[in-house]
Amino acid sequence: MRPRLLLPRGDLARPCSPAIHSTTTRFFTQSASVCVGIRTRPQLGFLNVPVTTQQYRYLTTERKARLKQDIKQGIKITSFLWMAGACCFAIAFVLVQETLEARYPTPHEWSMLSRIFFRGAFCERDQTDPSRTTDWVHVTNWIKGVVDRLEDPSIDGKGLHDAPSDRPTGTKDISTMSENWRRGYYEAMMLYAKAAENVENWVTDKTQNLTVPNDYVIGPSNPNPRPFPNENYRPPQEDDCVPTFESPNEIYMRILSTPGLTNRQRIEAGLAYATWLEFKQITGPANIILENAVDLAATEQALLTGGGQSPLDTKTYTLINDTAGAGHHHPSSNLLESLTALATFRARNGDVSSALPMLVSILQARRTLPSTDPRRIPPLPQKKRTWAGAALALLKEPPYPDPPEDGTLPPLRDAKERCEEAALSLHIGEIMYTAKSNTPGAAHHREEGLGWTREAVDIAEEQLRGLSNKSSAMSARLTCRECLAAGLENWTMMVSRLAREEKARKEELERNPDLSNPKKTSWWSFWGQGEHKQEDLDRWAAEEKVIAERQRRAADLLEELPTGSRGFLSFLQA
Repeated sequence: MRPRLLLPRGDLARPCSPAIHSTTTRFFTQSASVCVGIRTRPQLGFLNVPVTTQQYRYLTTERKARLKQDIKQGIKITSFLWMAGACCFAIAFVLVQETLEARYPTPHEWSMLSRIFFRGAFCERDQTDPSRTTDWVHVTNWIKGVVDRLEDPSIDGKGLHDAPSDRPTGTKDISTMSENWRRGYYEAMMLYAKAAENVENWVTDKTQNLTVPNDYVIGPSNPNPRPFPNENYRPPQEDDCVPTFESPNEIYMRILSTPGLTNRQRIEAGLAYATWLEFKQITGPANIILENAVDLAATEQALLTGGGQSPLDTKTYTLINDTAGAGHHHPSSNLLESLTALATFRARNGDVSSALPMLVSILQARRTLPSTDPRRIPPLPQKKRTWAGAALALLKEPPYPDPPEDGTLPPLRDAKERCEEAALSLHIGEIMYTAKSNTPGAAHHREEGLGWTREAVDIAEEQLRGLSNKSSAMSARLTCRECLAAGLENWTMMVSRLAREEKARKEELERNPDLSNPKKTSWWSFWGQGEHKQEDLDRWAAEEKVIAERQRRAADLLEELPTGSRGFLSFLQA
């Protein structure tokens, strides 16, 4: 029997340690299992024991209450922001309306919506943004809304009555309304007529509800229509279009036929209507309306002076200046304005023989106007406001302005009236310079016209330099500035024409030297008819230099510099 080794089974299976057969140092810290392949148990999915994780509740009672509180807080903050925005918008709207009310006053008895429409229409008319132009369609819609509300008895027209049947359709009798209401109604109607002039040719396509100028309408009356700019609409057809707005003729006739207006308002409406008719080249009716305005002013003055002699010659429409010394015989403002409009109208339409005497008589009458008039009530001096008074004034509605002058008194001869005289001199100079250019004495008439023009420029410049920059003198400054600019322009054109003729005559003398020798011309040279003096050949060229110097000197007067208020931030301005 073979003897067995008394060794463990594991020792026989294990190979010899490398430390016995090699000199390699074995560290005691090294595990013996490093050299032996380690077999691990395979990780199978179905053998893994499932591990249960802890489940959480995301919408607990505390979180639910917190979410409700956050939602309520968000709604509250959003509501506060909307309310603050609405308050800011309301404050801005009120400030804008207060500013417009100070610029365009409205009667306090009107409803708020009518007053807002009235201010908006006038603000759009006086558009100052250079990048925009006045939208007359919006102006017409706004002011038409005002007129409709004023003529509606259930809104702002309580107590308003229709005019008699012999007046134009739609005319109202406003004689029973208050004076402020009538003034506001007149201003609204005049703006309505002015806006209708600018939208006279606008039509509405009934099939597309589209409002466009009639230049785009396709039809027999417009054989060459303009290309329609909007591709979303088809070009309107003439059979589908109707006039959008009321005709200016109808509006002006309603104003002139309205009972309750003053003579001053009728005269102003008549002058505006005549200007519109002249623009439309309807000169016959325009002349009749201007003559009616002059007759109305003359009749009014004759009645106010106790039935005395009228200062107007009704045949030639010239003023009678033999009784200019009496104050009550001075022509009234209404008569001077209407007669000036009639004279300039006739001059523009070629009736110089009638216009020139009228203008000369008006100029003589203006030069005899009084500088003071005891019948005029001087304005009361304004009291200085304290801080408390200014704060209380902000809380009150500004008062409606007092009515303007009715034009029955003669104007005072102040700076503005002197500039009106200069404007008349300009008209007379233009007529005398151009009317008789083909007559034998044309050169003499030209020099007379130049003399009137020089005088007008001197007067306008003198008055403009003497005026202050106060707001009370702005109307006079505007009149004098317009007169000075027109005078310099006319003077330049007249002298330039004469200088060109002078230059041509000088060149002709250089080509034909015999013309300048009085001994070789004719026997008329014995009387000096053939002489050409050197100063006569250089006269108008020298006057051109004088005009250039006058234009340079008057440049600062013709420029309108903005004079804004300088507050506590003025140091930030250049």
